[in-house]
Amino acid sequence: MLDDREQSVHQIAPGSDVCDVSGEKVGTVARVGSEVIEAQSGQFVLGKHLYVLPDAVDGVTDVGVILKHPKHEFHSVGLDSPPAQLNN
Repeated sequence: MLDDREQSVHQIAPGSDVCDVSGEKVGTVARVGSEVIEAQSGQFVLGKHLYVLPDAVDGVTDVGVILKHPKHEFHSVGLDSPPAQLNN
């Protein structure tokens, strides 16, 4: 059985907004995988990518995904690097 957070993550769809913990939009969901949500900021391929594991999601609303971290912490918590399971 899925817990509330896992169930919410399954409701995420490509095109949804991705916001940091303060509600500032930081990107758009590009792909939803079984272990990671890939988001893209900026226009087309010029933007940066975020790789969001389910435990980094604070909530899912009708508008999009709210992350647990402020934007300035993304690098230190590894959201800007593909997780190891994607490299296998």
